[in-house]
Amino acid sequence: MGTITAQTIVNNAALQLTDVANVRWTSAELLGWLNDGLRQIVTMQPNATSKISNVQLVAGTRQSIPSDGWMLLRVHRNMGSDGATPGRAIRVISREVMDSFNPYWHTDTATAEVKNFIYDIEDQMAFYVYPPQIGGQYIELNYSQQPTNLTLSQVIPIFDVFASALLDYIMYRACSKDAEYAPGLQLAQLYLSTFTAAIAVKDKSEKEVAPDNALGVRNPAVRGTDS
Repeated sequence: MGTITAQTIVNNAALQLTDVANVRWTSAELLGWLNDGLRQIVTMQPNATSKISNVQLVAGTRQSIPSDGWMLLRVHRNMGSDGATPGRAIRVISREVMDSFNPYWHTDTATAEVKNFIYDIEDQMAFYVYPPQIGGQYIELNYSQQPTNLTLSQVIPIFDVFASALLDYIMYRACSKDAEYAPGLQLAQLYLSTFTAAIAVKDKSEKEVAPDNALGVRNPAVRGTDS
């Protein structure tokens, strides 16, 4: 998604620290903080690394998101037995509704087509489908991908608009290294506040201008019903 390399952000941090020779803060150290910043951003805004994938289902109701993910964002549609044939849309429904409506839904007759999905953040690497799946069919879903550690030559795996926030995070960690001195501690707190505010503002602006905003507040917990 991004076009800016880790090297560019690390260089900007070294320049801002007036340590372009990387004497006080090494490139490896700055890069490590950049990678930490990536993970922090994804924790605060999971859709920063959203990825669409066609996932093959196993038999039964309980399914897993791809191994490189850490949180399900949305399940969209059936994709057939070949993973390339768009089918019925899949609607979210709460576990409470399903359990109340049909306590034996886990043992219902298995089908090829999925109508509903259930997701519980307490079991965030898994989700459930209804009706139970025969196995081998595909669905299209959107999930949050875990960032892997970058090398200096690699581009950031999130949009370039996050580059300044990553720089602020590196500066926060770099100044924390000098936290035994009052100016270092104050600067660290300032950069951390700027980093946190930038992510919060981006999240707020996205929700305000999203095309589906007129439909109401987006909420993954919206209770759907089968139809």
